[in-house]
Amino acid sequence: MNSREAAFKILYDVEQNGAYVNRALSDILRRGGLSSPDAGLCEELVFGVLKYKLTLDYIISEFSSVKLRKISPSVITILRLGIYQIRFLDRIPTSAAVNESVKLAGKYASRSRGFVNGVLRGAARGMDAVKFPDRSNTAEYFSTVYSYPRWMVERLVSEYGEEECEKILEAANRRQPVFARMNTLKASADECANMIERDGVRTENTELEYVKCLVGKVDINLMDSYKNGYFTLQNINSAMAAEVLSPQPNEKIIDVCAAPGGKTTHIAEKMQNRGEILAFDLHEHKIGLIERAAERLGVDIIKAWAHDMTEEIQNLIGYADRVLLDVPCSGLGVIHKKPDIKWTRTEQDVAALCALQAKLLSVCSRYVRRGGVLVYSTCTILKEENGEQIRKFLLTHKDFEIVYEKSFFTYQNGGSGFYICKLIKKDD
Repeated sequence: MNSREAAFKILYDVEQNGAYVNRALSDILRRGGLSSPDAGLCEELVFGVLKYKLTLDYIISEFSSVKLRKISPSVITILRLGIYQIRFLDRIPTSAAVNESVKLAGKYASRSRGFVNGVLRGAARGMDAVKFPDRSNTAEYFSTVYSYPRWMVERLVSEYGEEECEKILEAANRRQPVFARMNTLKASADECANMIERDGVRTENTELEYVKCLVGKVDINLMDSYKNGYFTLQNINSAMAAEVLSPQPNEKIIDVCAAPGGKTTHIAEKMQNRGEILAFDLHEHKIGLIERAAERLGVDIIKAWAHDMTEEIQNLIGYADRVLLDVPCSGLGVIHKKPDIKWTRTEQDVAALCALQAKLLSVCSRYVRRGGVLVYSTCTILKEENGEQIRKFLLTHKDFEIVYEKSFFTYQNGGSGFYICKLIKKDD
């Protein structure tokens, strides 16, 4: 199996069976059989097609005599792979993109070989002549050129204006840096970075001393520095949640929706592994992820539990010095690394998520002691889930006040889109 066939299998699984792209990719690569260059091309093809699916379909429709809805799933996947290579990958000869796609069709859609060949050769000849929607129709133009669902574009234009919306869309389609949090329980940030560099990965400083940008090919399965707990992969803007929470040694902390444990272990590191952290997640099978992360990093102050946190735990009322509430959200801030979110998330999902967030806020705010801290965070950039959610909360929880609030965007520093709000529970 070569890189294109592997990419075809992954994309078909994601599209037809609802597979998670990162898991499907990992499964294929773990089976082996692909050289390092082929594995890299496979990953590029998978994420590229998912990022630009709507754009690719638009181009296909320009050269196909058959309506998109009548093209079989196998054939449309092959066509997307071919068009992506022709349109976006200059290093791949057009002839190779066409010929390899026709070979795929021969194996997985033999009756459509001629059709695939005709569409791709037509696209190869006429790509420069493709006319996209006029920019005067902002939503249609952004949706087609940057490949986003129309509802997302309209929402982001409404909330941020055309100029900032375009920055958001463009940045999420680009490959962004890989960030790592140094484990300062093991060594200083620079010493941890040195351990990483011994594994052949270069590090660069960021605005947070203990977060480094990793440069080059990163495979944590091959890195002793990872296995020995010197770092954790964590996006720089995600790390800001624990930074803003500012936990102190010997405090009692509650972390809600904690799996897989990135923020939980970060809190423990900032507490110098002294105190108590109660980490909760809805799913029993995810508790092991938190526990294994803690063990690898040398953390032993975390107690992880499976519990539906919309249901109040009576004996935790007023218990915590600080509560981190990193709620389930639409995830629009992490599209740069999970492009399938574009096609799986709906407006109806946002409404349901907002209701869940409001419930979690109301329940978990009760666990904060007077004078304590509540940090609410999301990895989305929709205001309905962020600032608007907090202001609705404050209408009925006047004992809280905002002391910090910030939205983070990928185009600013390459980090994920994030929202973080720190509230104090009044001590009176």
